[in-house]
Amino acid sequence: MKGPPLLAWALFGLYALWISALQGVLAAPRALGAWTPDLALVLLLAWGGRLGPGRAELAALVVALARASLGADAPAALVAGYLGAALFAGLLRSGLEVDGPFGRALVAGVSAAALGLLVVSARSVALAAAGAAVAVEGARLVPLACASALAALLLAPLLQRLPGLATLKRRRR
Repeated sequence: MKGPPLLAWALFGLYALWISALQGVLAAPRALGAWTPDLALVLLLAWGGRLGPGRAELAALVVALARASLGADAPAALVAGYLGAALFAGLLRSGLEVDGPFGRALVAGVSAAALGLLVVSARSVALAAAGAAVAVEGARLVPLACASALAALLLAPLLQRLPGLATLKRRRR
């Protein structure tokens, strides 16, 4: 069943919101802590190759806003990070096969590390501008990258089967 594209985008935003909430729950120190994968990034990369031209950037914006609504990270850093991940995957997709499981996992790991570095840097700048004596140090990006790559390898096939998103798929000619 195919519905209007606006409904599919609303569902995509709802899925992004839910997966960002799940990521927040998993990030608790008693759960996965530093080994929490960036599940919103995995959703973006799972659907990035299936979307039509120019839609991956819109999906990145939807995912970034969903994650920004549930966290304390700078929205501008999240938007820049997710847009960068979508553009990086699109650039690699033009010459390499990154929609397969291992290619997607590699892109997810690299993008998660870059996004984590961007968010930590934005937080450090904000704390320094406020004159806070506390600095953000010791951010562990390797566990984030490894967990995100593993999540992309295991969860992307399931995320590609989310109901209601069929109208977002690229049409074959």
